[in-house]
Amino acid sequence: MAKNIYVQLLEKELIPACGCTEPMAFALAAALARKHAPGKIKEIHLKGSGLMVTGVQAVLIPNSHGRHGGYISTAMGVVAGDPDMDMEVLTKITDEDLEKAEALVEKLLAAGAFTQDLEVDVPSIYLSTNIITDQHNATVVLQNEHNGICYIEVDGKVLLDTRDINPITEALKKNNVDKSILTIPKIVEFCNTVDLAELDHIRYAMKLTQDICQDGIDNPLGMQCGRVLLKNMERGLVAKDEYNYTLAWTIAGLDARMGGTSYTAMSNTGSGNQGIICTMAPMAAGKWRGDSEEKIIRAVTLSNLMNIYLDYRSNEYAHLSPECYCGGVAPAAAACGVAYLHGDSAEVLNDIVRTGLGNQAGIICDGAKPSCAFRAYTGLFATLHAMLLAEQGISTGATEGIVHESADVTIDNIYRLQKETMNHTDEFVWKIKQEQKTIC
Repeated sequence: MAKNIYVQLLEKELIPACGCTEPMAFALAAALARKHAPGKIKEIHLKGSGLMVTGVQAVLIPNSHGRHGGYISTAMGVVAGDPDMDMEVLTKITDEDLEKAEALVEKLLAAGAFTQDLEVDVPSIYLSTNIITDQHNATVVLQNEHNGICYIEVDGKVLLDTRDINPITEALKKNNVDKSILTIPKIVEFCNTVDLAELDHIRYAMKLTQDICQDGIDNPLGMQCGRVLLKNMERGLVAKDEYNYTLAWTIAGLDARMGGTSYTAMSNTGSGNQGIICTMAPMAAGKWRGDSEEKIIRAVTLSNLMNIYLDYRSNEYAHLSPECYCGGVAPAAAACGVAYLHGDSAEVLNDIVRTGLGNQAGIICDGAKPSCAFRAYTGLFATLHAMLLAEQGISTGATEGIVHESADVTIDNIYRLQKETMNHTDEFVWKIKQEQKTIC
């Protein structure tokens, strides 16, 4: 019996990822290129879209003791990355491997043989990794998805070339569906009726998310936004309630992930942060409320599907966008999951999305970094308040800014905003990084 299309989409887009997906992409491409190019390394050349080369700069890498940047991510992949581990490519790296990776970076940079450049007029996710050894010359390209290997060339021979295939279009075509299945009423209906036996992947996502968020609560990682909030709840400086409990536990996971935790996150549409936000918010709210395990699982399923729905309507920006989706789209999806626990209707969810997206529109993505947790906190705080407003019949009006009475058209407008006005934001951020001499 074929799996339900929603279950297939969840299993396709919810992928375990150890560390932020940008450095993992650099490591994955490098590990694969190295596999095809044994021998003594003479040169490594990286070319990526603005969102990729800026995104990799500041976020901490797991098992690296605080290292960050495109050079060391690549070198770690070369030295000890396992390309068969996909987005968990660096899980087996040791301190000895790290020393070798740092030595490789130092040697190649000193020789001018390690380059990292911006490539324009390419998909928002694009990375070309070229490794030249004394025996071989291998190039690996990924695009559209952080693990979207689409081109492999070794010694002038092309082994793989699927650059013209769009993974979202192909996934929907393969399952004989179109985007019309992704609507709020249909998602709600599915979550109300699906047999829990079909949601083992959601249970797995919940387990991974619980562990990474617990790490952020227990340890001083990243900006410690969630940990500090929870401590101040205990001290009585902020209210100890469902709202702040949900915020603290959710953002703690982002603190951990942006702070270099070795725990694996379940990513959603290529973003571990979006996966954490969509999974932990309804988990934490459900725990605070004392809801049943079944109800929480259904709410987590809904929020993750809402995120996929909103990201897919962003077309080529579905897996990485000029706008910060961890601060806007994922919080809207997560708040819908919390609202589901409250028993709210599809109409209320529609209003949450409209108000939330309108409020956060245009906030740029300027690369993965510890402060992403604070930005996501800001977005989730506001969008949970949009939920409280929507439950009282209050929402952003259809004449206000880019907001439409339909969530569908509102997210379409967000896409157009990015396409028509934000398309070169990443190039601007890269220029700033160059001026400040912070490229690494």
